[in-house]
Amino acid sequence: MQLLFYASKNDENENRLDAAIRSVTPGGTVERFVTLDDFRNRLRSIVEPNSIMVLAAVDREELLEMQAYRDMLTEIFIILVLPDRQESTIKLAHLLRPRFLSQVDDDFSELNQIIAKIIQTPHGPPPSPIASGTPSDISGTP
Repeated sequence: MQLLFYASKNDENENRLDAAIRSVTPGGTVERFVTLDDFRNRLRSIVEPNSIMVLAAVDREELLEMQAYRDMLTEIFIILVLPDRQESTIKLAHLLRPRFLSQVDDDFSELNQIIAKIIQTPHGPPPSPIASGTPSDISGTP
């Protein structure tokens, strides 16, 4: 599992977010991107299924630009940090199918817990179906 973090603005809130993410990441390994071009290029290389992507949108326009990468994010757990709580922003955010929404001025304690939970939960392939019925049904004997 990989943890990828996109934040274009290097301010106090994003530094707090970075610290919150790293505090629950085993070994503190986080790939950080500060431009959408770098983010897009990284998505074009191999990203392990069930990885976590934390996206901090500086404004609604940046969130709109992120929509172009939606199809590249299908097997990744998305956590979005939004610039505001306006209904239009939240609707746009849901198009990326996030697991969790936060806002840039939050304390990130819930976000921290969500990341820890995703990391701790095994995400292997679904279990194979078990044949229904009794063993005699399967063997063909009555």
